[in-house]
Amino acid sequence: MKFMLFTLGGRFYWEDVFNYQNWVIQKHCFRNVYRLLDPYDICRESGDFEQCKETLLQYMKAYEAEALYDDTVILLPGYGRTRNSMLELAEYLKKLPVNVVIFNYASLKKDITYHAHMLLQFVKNMQSQSGGNISIINYGAGCLVTRAMINASNNFHNYKIVRVLDVNPLNSGSDLAELLACNRFFQTLLGPMLNDIQTPNAVKIPKLPQDVDHGIIFCPTKGLNIIKSLLAKYESFPFSTPPSEDSYAKNVISVENPTWFPLQNPLLFEYCRNYIENGEFAKIIRQPAKKNKKTSKKFAK
Repeated sequence: MKFMLFTLGGRFYWEDVFNYQNWVIQKHCFRNVYRLLDPYDICRESGDFEQCKETLLQYMKAYEAEALYDDTVILLPGYGRTRNSMLELAEYLKKLPVNVVIFNYASLKKDITYHAHMLLQFVKNMQSQSGGNISIINYGAGCLVTRAMINASNNFHNYKIVRVLDVNPLNSGSDLAELLACNRFFQTLLGPMLNDIQTPNAVKIPKLPQDVDHGIIFCPTKGLNIIKSLLAKYESFPFSTPPSEDSYAKNVISVENPTWFPLQNPLLFEYCRNYIENGEFAKIIRQPAKKNKKTSKKFAK
């Protein structure tokens, strides 16, 4: 067993292959090299997959790690985002009796086909360990990776994928991506996935099978409103006309968002937990703040 220095957690060039209680085996997106990170992002092993897996088993035995839950929830960050964007939601969902893991992928370095393949390997490894049902929560363009993954699998039922929840999805692609793709600088900077999330290409990815519970949460942000106002200036640009996002799922809900980033919204967290538990959005009633009795009596006098 090796001890190495801290890493950045593989935010840009590494894709997760396996996760056991936040011990992660990752593969470099350009080289056939694997590494094992502990929960503090310290690299404990590097080499091939079997070598990293063997070292992981040794650590788990030494630390007498507790057994996994049966069911697993996998979180997918959006295009251009890292696993850190999902940490608060992941921590909240740990209240449930499920394994909560974040799938980190190099969204700016490879295309959706590659990410879908890596996600499928990740799902296979997680399912083989826990054996229970798998639910997936996507943010933004993560929904396209999940759809491509399920479409690429020979039989997704083998992996017990039962529930998918999209937060601010790009199921119908992005107008902004179409605009940025016209510039060679942005094509180079934002990688091959920029082409995949344009509307003409996004809508070609088959929708989720009907027997998968599929929910969508719209949680508009201040930044999204600014982007829409900027796009309005390009009225002459031939944007594609996408299908409505509402057409992708039967369970759709809108949540008010007072923050700049939806994944910092406690109300959104409650609806995510609600859907993972029940497969539908039950109404969440917030209790009013309790009045101070002493203050009330004072004003009554």
